[in-house]
Order: sequence, then structure tokens, then C-alpha cells
Amino acid sequence: MTLEAPNKFYSYNNIGVTFFLAGTIDNGSSIDWQKEISDYADEINVTVFNPRRSKWNPSADGKEIETQIEWELEHMERADYIIMNILENSKSPISLLELGLHARDGKLIVFCPKNFYRYDNIKVTCETYGIKLFSMDSYRNTIDEIKLLILERKNANRGKS
Repeated sequence: MTLEAPNKFYSYNNIGVTFFLAGTIDNGSSIDWQKEISDYADEINVTVFNPRRSKWNPSADGKEIETQIEWELEHMERADYIIMNILENSKSPISLLELGLHARDGKLIVFCPKNFYRYDNIKVTCETYGIKLFSMDSYRNTIDEIKLLILERKNANRGKS
């Protein structure tokens, strides 16, 4: 199941293991990697919090942008895991901010190619705070690895209540 911003559940009880899809969106202009992961999550029955809206106004400001930011902050807190996928040619300033916000909470898993312009910052931060860092240089390999990771985490959480 996928919950897309700015929607909310009536109740967050009994929705199973949850993943927040942090990472490159570039105001809607980047590859929509979130859709592929959301489709996969639906196939294997996990819940994904997807900040990327299917309909987004790239010039949004004021209340609309505040609503988006508040939704993202709330759902990163609610998520069991935060999957952060940073794409190679992006600046991803919000992703870098989110990495700092959640570096200590133990639920971040980061995907970042070695040729990302701030890779060393990400690498050292991940090492310092014990965050799992995948340095895939192929988009296809990254997406496949994210899918495997989601399935692994779902199975690990199956018996927990």
C-alpha cells in the first residue's frame, strides 16, 4: 500500500512495516524512482510513505509547501525505515537536510553513487552514525537493491508485534 503526500490514514495502527521514500525528487523533474518502489511495495504488501505527489505544482509556495514539508516530517517520524535514494546528477539539498535530521535514529538506509558531488559528506556521516550506505553506480542496480532490502525488512519484521 502506498500513501502519497499529502494524504493521511485515519489510523496508523495495523498498517504493517512502513518505509518512507526520501531522496531525489528535484521538484518533480527527476526520474520517478518512487513510483517503481511504490508499485513493488504494493506487490509484497508493505506500506510506503511517498512524498512525491502525482500532481505537483513546481512553483508551489506558502501553505502548499508548508503542508508538504509537515507531511514529510511527520511521516519520516512514523516510518519504521527511511530509504534515501540520492541520484547522481542532483543537488538534493532537502535529502541532505533529512540525512542530518535522521542520522541518529537508526532507521536510515542510504543509496548514493560515489560520483555524487557530496558523496564524501554522506559517506563520513553514514560511517559516523552507523548508517548502512549502498554506493551503487547503476540506477537499475539501486532500484533492484532497494526492492531486495524492502523484502528483507518486511520478512524480518513479520514475527514482531
